[in-house]
Amino acid sequence: MASKWTPTLSSPSVPRKLGRNVFYEHWENVHALKVIPWAEKHGIRRYQQMHASGSMVPIAATASAPNALSKSALPTTPIEFDGIAIFLVPSLKQYTSAFNDPYYIEVIEPDEGEFLDRAGPGNGVVASFQGKLIDMVHQGRSTGTVEDAGKGYRGAFEEFERERRT
Repeated sequence: MASKWTPTLSSPSVPRKLGRNVFYEHWENVHALKVIPWAEKHGIRRYQQMHASGSMVPIAATASAPNALSKSALPTTPIEFDGIAIFLVPSLKQYTSAFNDPYYIEVIEPDEGEFLDRAGPGNGVVASFQGKLIDMVHQGRSTGTVEDAGKGYRGAFEEFERERRT
């Protein structure tokens, strides 16, 4: 089932002087608590944090993350990121407009400066993506959209499972 909500994913990068454990602690237990009422006010349907690190080539992200302004040319080689913020929003326009809220500007944005690498690419946001979210399995069950189309595969799966048990 295609979601009527637009997911946006952002990958933050933290200053190397700030360890990942300190970043994760602040992000989850301080920053999130500041973001939650703002997200609720602006109709954001879901806000999640994925505490994971990796590396990627930075991608200009200002279309889906207005707080990700690059002050210089983006690198063409991978750089580290330290997590993924996921927002499920009614529309990209509604989401990006929320960044003009005085609460974001006066409370959330200064807090981002405490743990994002503001001198880095994307103002500390390595990449941001938005697109269509399609549920294939929800709450442990296949969704109605794929259920009918998947009957042949479901039958083949069940046959496979029966043969393996014998």
